[in-house]
Amino acid sequence: MQWFRKAPKGKDGGIRLGDGASAGGEGGKGDRPRLMVAHFMLGNTYPFTDKDWETTLDLAEATSLDALVLNLGPEDWQLRQAQRAYSLVAAPKRDIKLFLSLDMNVLPPDPAVLVDKVLQIVGGGNAAQLRWGGGIVLSTFSGQQMDAGWRDVIAGVEQGLGEKVFFWPSLFLPPHEILAKDYVHGAFHWNGAWPMGNYTTDLDEDRAFLRHDKPYMAAVSPLFFTHYGTEGQWAWNKNWIYRSDDLLLPTRFQQLLSLPAEQAPSIIQVISWNDYGESHYIAPILGAQPGSESWTEGMDHEGFRWLVSFFARKWRDGASDIEALQSTGRVVLWYRPQSKSMTDSVDAVAKPEHAEWAQDLLNFFIVVPGDPSTSTTYTLTVLNGAQQNLSTMKFKDGEVVLHAIPYVPGPVRFEITDDRARVLISGDGKDITISGLGDGKHGEGGGGSKGWNYNMWSKVYRGVESGTG
Repeated sequence: MQWFRKAPKGKDGGIRLGDGASAGGEGGKGDRPRLMVAHFMLGNTYPFTDKDWETTLDLAEATSLDALVLNLGPEDWQLRQAQRAYSLVAAPKRDIKLFLSLDMNVLPPDPAVLVDKVLQIVGGGNAAQLRWGGGIVLSTFSGQQMDAGWRDVIAGVEQGLGEKVFFWPSLFLPPHEILAKDYVHGAFHWNGAWPMGNYTTDLDEDRAFLRHDKPYMAAVSPLFFTHYGTEGQWAWNKNWIYRSDDLLLPTRFQQLLSLPAEQAPSIIQVISWNDYGESHYIAPILGAQPGSESWTEGMDHEGFRWLVSFFARKWRDGASDIEALQSTGRVVLWYRPQSKSMTDSVDAVAKPEHAEWAQDLLNFFIVVPGDPSTSTTYTLTVLNGAQQNLSTMKFKDGEVVLHAIPYVPGPVRFEITDDRARVLISGDGKDITISGLGDGKHGEGGGGSKGWNYNMWSKVYRGVESGTG
C-alpha cells in the first residue's frame, strides 16, 4: 500500500514538505512524505568549480536523492562553496534540495556566529532549501554542548529569514534526553547506521525514536573505516572500524522498509556521499581528500551508489523490486580486497581498533526480472582463490537475493545461469590479498594497499535482455 505522497512545490519553487505536520507530530506519520538524503562534506570541496558542482548535482539526482545535507565547517571557503551550491540548486531545472548540517565538532558554540553563517548561505538561495513542517530544515553533527543555546540560533535564523526553522540535529545523547528537548523538532541518530559492537545490524537503537511522535531521520551507511594517526598533517587520532562486511547496507534498508507506516522514519540519511576519510562515500571521488588516498585509491563504491538508488525508489515511491530495477538483471558485488588475516604492513599508523570484527565475506545483491507466467530457477556459481574454490546457490527470479559467502585470498569470479545453463550475468571481481605489503596497484588484479586497509571495493554487473550470454 502506498501511504506516502509526493510533496507539492512551494510558491518560491522550494519543496514544502509536511507543512501539515507540526514539530510535535500532528497529522500522523502515515500522512508524511518519505525522503532519501545524503550527507555531503563541504570540507572536501576546496577545489570545486561550478562544473564539479553540476556534476555532483546531476549524479545525486540520478541516484534518486531528494536532498544533499551540507556538512559545514569553520573555513570561509566552505561557506563560499555552500553559497555556490545553494545558488546552483535554486535554478528552476533542479529538483534536488539542500539543507545545512552544522559540524559542531569544529564550529564555535557561538549562536551569533552560527546564525550569521546560516543566513549568508540560505538567504542567498532560498529556493534551494529543504523544508519540513512549515520551516527550513537545519541539522547538526553533534552540538549537545550548546544545549539551550540552540534556542538563540533558531530565533536568530527565524528573525533573519522571516520564516520558521525545523531543527533536526544529531545530538550524541541518550534518546530520552534528545526527545525531551523542546527546541528539537526532529530526531536524527547518526550512529544508528552501523552496529556499535560485533553483531549484525538491527533496529534496537532506533526503537525509542521510532515510537515517538517527533519525526525521525534514520541513518544508513555501507561501511565505516578510518585510519588516522597522531602525527603529521592528518593527526586526528581516528583509527577504527565498525562491523560492515555482512550485507550491512541492503540489510539496514530492508529492516527500515519492513516497518509499518505509523512506525517508519520520515527521512533516511545516507552516510555519506563523499566522506572519504571514513570510507563510506557512495559517489566517485571528486575534489580534495583529507589524507585518505592510501585507503580510497582504486576502491570504487559505485555498487553502493546503485544500491542507494534502488532502495530510494522502493522507499519513497513504493516501487516493487522489479519496478525499482528499471532494467535488466543486476548483481552488485562488494567486499574488502584485503583479508582480515593480513599480518605484514608498511604503515606508520597502527592496525585499526575493532579489526577483529571484520568478516572475510563476498557480498552479493542479486535481482533478476521474472516472467509472471513462469518461474525460473537460477544458479549463482562463485569461483575464488588459487584453487578455484567453488560455491553455488539456487534462487528464483522476481525478488531481491542477498547472499554472503566466506572468501580466501586470490581471484574472484562468478556467473549466474538459468535452468537451461544459459549465462545471464557473469564477471570478475578484484583479487583478494592477505598481506599489507601490496604493490600499490588498485585496479582489478592489483596487489592492493601498502598498509592496513579495511575499505571495500564494489562493482555493478548488468544482465543481458534475453537471459542468454
